[in-house]
Amino acid sequence: MPESDDHKLIEEIKELANNHHATAEIQYFLNTRFTRARARCWIIHQTHFVKNRRDCWALAMGQAPLDVKREIWLHEQDELIADPRAGGSDHYTLMTKEARAIGVTREEIENAELHPFVVSALEAWLNLGKKNWLEAFSSVSIVEVVNSDAVVRDGGFSSKVRAKLMSEVGIPQELLIARNVHVEADQEHATILDRVLARHVHHEWDRKLVLDAIKKSLDIHRAYRAGVAFAMQQIPVDE
Repeated sequence: MPESDDHKLIEEIKELANNHHATAEIQYFLNTRFTRARARCWIIHQTHFVKNRRDCWALAMGQAPLDVKREIWLHEQDELIADPRAGGSDHYTLMTKEARAIGVTREEIENAELHPFVVSALEAWLNLGKKNWLEAFSSVSIVEVVNSDAVVRDGGFSSKVRAKLMSEVGIPQELLIARNVHVEADQEHATILDRVLARHVHHEWDRKLVLDAIKKSLDIHRAYRAGVAFAMQQIPVDE
């Protein structure tokens, strides 16, 4: 595709990411009041979401061209091995450390029974990951984009949840180590989509494939966030 069309595609995706935050399901999540008990419910599900991201990136990487494999591997080094922004910890370890600050152990996370709405969303993402590599890549990359403060005008999910945990639960920012790292990291991680699409989207068919996969992934993301919020709302505010 001509360079101008590349730019139009990226701008369209960024607009989809911003509009995503205004959907009813995302607003349902963002308007759900956090308490300490609800925060524990949230972080258990969110940690499994982080594990699901590793599976989805691996599925995209498996079928992708070599240059895209390299991009994904560089991205996943932070997530799976060591992020220099996190003192060398991987992101799953960061999540378990943040969980301890909320009163949740690694054992509780690993043995938790997730809400069925969340399980369905995680399985749906895995299904998208088994499609054409460009679909798999686009569907997993868009989740980085909707979490990027550089893209979403009023802040990505890490910023918004960090603010809720601080204001509604009273957790100091310095204890929210995973939120702090993701606020910074996902601004950089979101740019992987721009680079890969610029090199690999050449025809209108490619463009349609990308946008369809992104829209499906955003639908799943809406279901995931609403499912977590529903699970949280089963916990009375005074607990």
